[in-house]
Amino acid sequence: MSSITKKLTNKQQAFIDAYCGASKFNATDAARRAGYKHPEVQGSQNLEKLSVEISQRMQHLKEKSGSSIMSQQEVAERLSKFADGSIKVQQLANNGKLVDAPISPKDQLKALELLGKSYGMFVDKKEINGNLDIEIGVGDYDED
Repeated sequence: MSSITKKLTNKQQAFIDAYCGASKFNATDAARRAGYKHPEVQGSQNLEKLSVEISQRMQHLKEKSGSSIMSQQEVAERLSKFADGSIKVQQLANNGKLVDAPISPKDQLKALELLGKSYGMFVDKKEINGNLDIEIGVGDYDED
């Protein structure tokens, strides 16, 4: 951390929060969420200008979460194991003993559904038909 801490504007702080959060490291989206007028340009500018603050924020978030939160890769691997039946669950058998049993088909299907959603495989497509008339008026225009 530098000995001189620069004062961030509300927009810059909002950019960093969005970039490290909801925008998932997309500078243009983070600039749009922060309220910049030209997010395509200002996103990359902020990324360069605020690189130290962004690194500090990412380090803080990493330390805060520790190892208690699974990575995306770990989640996908676990769901894949559920989906293919590799993971067994312990169930109480009729004789009163715990036995390893396969995941139910219902749970396998749910894991497949979640994996498919994470890959964006199930996108609803809607067809819209119609006409759209657009009139653009610029000042007072009189035809001669």
